[in-house]
Amino acid sequence: MQNLARAVLVLFGLLVLVTVDLAVSIEGGKPSVPLTAQDVTGTWHGDRGARLEVTADGRARLTNAPDWTCNPAGQPAALTAEGSWIMDRHSDESPGILIEFTVDGMPPAPGCSDWFTVNGTGKGGTTGDGSDVWARFLGHGGKERYRLAPTG
Repeated sequence: MQNLARAVLVLFGLLVLVTVDLAVSIEGGKPSVPLTAQDVTGTWHGDRGARLEVTADGRARLTNAPDWTCNPAGQPAALTAEGSWIMDRHSDESPGILIEFTVDGMPPAPGCSDWFTVNGTGKGGTTGDGSDVWARFLGHGGKERYRLAPTG
């Protein structure tokens, strides 16, 4: 009888752990395996014409990204800029990288950084073939979805 009670207690504990892990996944919590630089490096193509190149050496180049206000006029316009990135995560969003941009031909300006969040990284219930991986900037051009170009 004592062994049955232990077995029920162990099963209950496992059920609680699975439920908590599922709740965190549904709420957009951290994936069970952290995002790596390899997950974000490459060329990302936006569905509205932008292109983001993320290199393993911490550099990024964004071209033709619509609706950014990171310019001298402060008006929404297409952005082409160089930048540097680090692994980072906005407090309540998917994992990703933080990119600090310098607009081509301009000194660094405030508001030229943004989180590029990555979703469907194959780290929690995805198909694993990359078809469901997508990303977006949180603050600028948030309407544009990016997909990583296939390699190989």
